[in-house]
Amino acid sequence: MIVTTEELVQSKDGQIDFEFEEDFEEINLVSPAKVKLTVSRTGGGFINVRGKVVAQLNAVCDNCLKDFIYEIESDIDENYAESTLYPEYKEETEIKDGFFAIDMNGSGKIDLSDLIYQSLILSVPNKLVCDINCMGGELSKYIKNDLPDPRLEIFKKIKTEKE
Repeated sequence: MIVTTEELVQSKDGQIDFEFEEDFEEINLVSPAKVKLTVSRTGGGFINVRGKVVAQLNAVCDNCLKDFIYEIESDIDENYAESTLYPEYKEETEIKDGFFAIDMNGSGKIDLSDLIYQSLILSVPNKLVCDINCMGGELSKYIKNDLPDPRLEIFKKIKTEKE
């Protein structure tokens, strides 16, 4: 889904609310992601996209290899600069401390689908587990948990004043 600066200019109060569902072939979602966004002109040549994405991902536990559904709930808060910020192209720039803006490079278009895709991908942790206490099920018998590090043996010989 694309939103243009012309649509924002023509909208009431320079703000457009979106509520839709989006599906991505690259992400194994249970059902399309539910998206609720507000795109608004904030003044000074900046556009703010703020909202929330909720989705369910078909996942495989990294510990026990069982299939499970991982819930994703991601907040979106991105700023875009309508006009080019620098003569040399930089995609994202820190305008002031903690305020970043993505340079639209004069295109006048914001790809909301790409923003949602990035938000979903960045919300998935590196290690997916079906339960915080998952020990690996059948796989746990093949994992040795008591592997002492021989380099740390020296610390067992240290005596403290109380001893």
